[in-house]
Amino acid sequence: MTRQEKGLWATVIVLTACVLGMGGWMLFSGNFSQEASPPWKEGSQPVASIQDRAITEDEWVDELKKRYGREMLMTMLNRHAVALEAKAKDIDVTTAEVDAEIEVMSRSYGSKERFLSEMENQLGITESELKTETTYRLLLEKIATSDVHIEEQQIDSYLEQYPDQFRPKKQFNLSIIEVASKDEAERVMDRLENGEAFADLAAQVSLDEYTREDGGQIGLVEEDDPFLPPAVLDAASTLEPGDIAGPISLTDTYAIVYVKEIIEPQAPSEESVRKAVRKQLALEQSVSLSELERQLREKYEARISAGTVTL
Repeated sequence: MTRQEKGLWATVIVLTACVLGMGGWMLFSGNFSQEASPPWKEGSQPVASIQDRAITEDEWVDELKKRYGREMLMTMLNRHAVALEAKAKDIDVTTAEVDAEIEVMSRSYGSKERFLSEMENQLGITESELKTETTYRLLLEKIATSDVHIEEQQIDSYLEQYPDQFRPKKQFNLSIIEVASKDEAERVMDRLENGEAFADLAAQVSLDEYTREDGGQIGLVEEDDPFLPPAVLDAASTLEPGDIAGPISLTDTYAIVYVKEIIEPQAPSEESVRKAVRKQLALEQSVSLSELERQLREKYEARISAGTVTL
């Protein structure tokens, strides 16, 4: 997974996590335009206020229910329907399976610890929450593929067609300084050799607006990352951790590259590769997971009572 793919995936998670936050903003923008504070109902306590305007718990909950209640109810119904189907088919997900899946997700981050730290620090997702969501997804996938049979020759054919799909790629933890001319790049190299910190120089002189404020840090990238100039990756491939290279000629600028860390992931076992291919092929032959959720809600007669939420 490249840093752009990780960023896209992270964006999806962030957008999902921000739904309630957006609801709060809508609540403020809609209800705070009223001039006076209506009296709250008995038993409904204020949860927020501004000057003489109070927001009660009932108002807050009602607004959230109107805007997001249906989605939350659908999620809850999906979880119950999937649990019922799993029990009926005697399907479960073990702790070992969840841990193995998280290990797979962690590979593009260099380590499980780094992955979990980024999930919590950057996205607010705890390890416990991640395990809960992973358990649900794996359970849903098992139900979807429970009646799909994949022959060994199908797996062989897939691996012949895509031999490098499961080959782990070397990763570099890179930082970059980009300047306008070769002469300026040479001066930056001189300053680095004289002991100035790479991050400080990047913040001062780098033209790369995406990394400058982070001291030039790009982060982990794969050895064939399509979003980085080949010249930068070629230079990085010749370095050891802690090395700096430059000037590197780019299209209109010059770069200096610092390799903080090099990660060479361990190759997965043949058994785990074949298991991953089997699941992928089975999922391609099954109904989509969202359609399966719909079918299970219908099977177990899930209903949302009229008037409960805005439909």
